[in-house]
Amino acid sequence: MLYAAPSPPAEAPQPPARIVTGLYLRYLRETKGITLEAAAHAIRMSTSAVSRWERAQSPIRPDVLRTLLRLYGVAGDHTDFLVSSLPPRAYTRSGREERGYVRRAPHDCWADAARDEATARYIAVMRTASEVTQFCMMAPAGLRTQEYARAVLAPEVCATPDEPVLGLPSWVHRVPWVAEQRRTVLLDETVLTRGSRQAAVIAEQLRHLAGLVSREEPGRGLAVRILPMNPVLFIHTIGPVAEVTVHGHRMVAGVGLFPSYETGSRVAHLVSAGLREAVDAAWTREQTREELACAAEAMERRPAS
Repeated sequence: MLYAAPSPPAEAPQPPARIVTGLYLRYLRETKGITLEAAAHAIRMSTSAVSRWERAQSPIRPDVLRTLLRLYGVAGDHTDFLVSSLPPRAYTRSGREERGYVRRAPHDCWADAARDEATARYIAVMRTASEVTQFCMMAPAGLRTQEYARAVLAPEVCATPDEPVLGLPSWVHRVPWVAEQRRTVLLDETVLTRGSRQAAVIAEQLRHLAGLVSREEPGRGLAVRILPMNPVLFIHTIGPVAEVTVHGHRMVAGVGLFPSYETGSRVAHLVSAGLREAVDAAWTREQTREELACAAEAMERRPAS
């Protein structure tokens, strides 16, 4: 059973900057060894309030965000960027948020253009998500052999890594994959033939994927499928993309020049529908396993170029 991307929720989605910033606050705090209680005490707020901010269950005031980031060792332009990324809110004189005045329209799409920190946050999102449905042009993070990972993450070929490498902020190296993550990986059919210059490495990777397919447990954990090029689907036209669920919040996530996220936008709904269509069009488990194994054998027979 594959995990098709769910239909759009009835409730208003949270702004993606709030979701990702909350996750960032959590891992910064944990990396510093600061408990929820200690963080709450330092800013004179309740523990439940800090927890809600980390899970994007309630909005955080800009001044409080600045204080927490300073507590966790973040300052300067990066703090300004995160604060300015939060959706604007209106407050009464008592400091309470006025209902009905949250302006959401421009804030259901967020480009996290903060270089290495943005990349680290994207990795944290993908590892923390309870559900992931993604379309990939190559074997993604978490499913790679060591040799394949070294090849695809080499600095000369990888501008934006999708797993921790040297040079990324230290906190991201401590982010584990969430236990029991439900993950559907749709691999473009060209993965079966691409990479003749490193045929042995690609063959090993294809066999590794075939093994993962063989060990799948129906209805849980990981599912890997090949998405054929014929017929061409909507998802083929937009390239690598994922829909993720983080703390109950769904986002469409992608990486180009920098990571970007969308929640309630029209594009997010189109991508979600495109992923559901792609899941339905993908090859079966048995066909995927057989094609991966055959492609590995064919790759090994290729003459070195």
